[in-house]
Amino acid sequence: MYKIFNTNAITRKQRFNRALICGIIASIVLGVVYGIISSMIHIEFSIVYLAIGYAIAKVVLEYGKGVQTRFSILAAVLCVISIFIGDIISMFGFEVLFVPQLYGIVLTTYLRHLLSMNISSLLSLLFRVGGVYIAYVYARVV
Repeated sequence: MYKIFNTNAITRKQRFNRALICGIIASIVLGVVYGIISSMIHIEFSIVYLAIGYAIAKVVLEYGKGVQTRFSILAAVLCVISIFIGDIISMFGFEVLFVPQLYGIVLTTYLRHLLSMNISSLLSLLFRVGGVYIAYVYARVV
């Protein structure tokens, strides 16, 4: 007997919710893992930002399977969050995430470090932008 209507299919909203939940988990895990590894060896691996963007895009694509632009935007935002978490843990340690009184100082110091005018900082910023771009491009079915 032929199936005319697939009752097991999930809706667009359900796919987006699945992509959102799995993407949040992946971005937090990737950010924490990168931050811990980077803080342990005291070396910044800028190429890892491209891999983080690609991994988040693949998670959003696998669990969302969406064609709308919102899946790409979701992956890009999650990539920014993951990079931010990784950088904060790398620069200040894991404990700073649990002290709300330090958030202003941490954010100011992080932005000052990120936007400093030297070639190393500029290249690192370009790798971050590249990771977000990769997350945006590869996160949806085209």
